[in-house]
Amino acid sequence: MATLYGWVLTGSVSGVIGELTNFTWNGLTEDEIDVTNADSPGQWNEYEGGFKDPGVITATLLFQPTLFETILDAFAGANQTWKLVKDTKVLNVSGHIRSASLEMPLRTAATHPIEIRCSGMPGFNSSSSSSSSSSSSSSSSSSS
Repeated sequence: MATLYGWVLTGSVSGVIGELTNFTWNGLTEDEIDVTNADSPGQWNEYEGGFKDPGVITATLLFQPTLFETILDAFAGANQTWKLVKDTKVLNVSGHIRSASLEMPLRTAATHPIEIRCSGMPGFNSSSSSSSSSSSSSSSSSSS
């Protein structure tokens, strides 16, 4: 798939659902636990961290008629692993598409804004061929 911006959204069940033109990750939050008690210094409220919420990814995909059915099939389905990929950078999240729409302006490209409700711990991977080549060159120089 040739990409205009370089980012592609792929589901572990759905496969490629489109090329990203924009994405925002909102709502990465942590619950607060109120631990205030009668012995709290100066009668100030006290809080501790609790469970973490992975939030929502809002993504805008370029409209591609051949992938329209794939988006419809993935909508409101079970959680799957979603990968937002560009070159060697990969954002992995588990979640489901909770909303999808189609925008067809008259003078610009049509798009599919979607929201993925994330579930569980996200991950980000980035690999570089330069790190592996530098480690192999250092090992070859140490063996001389």
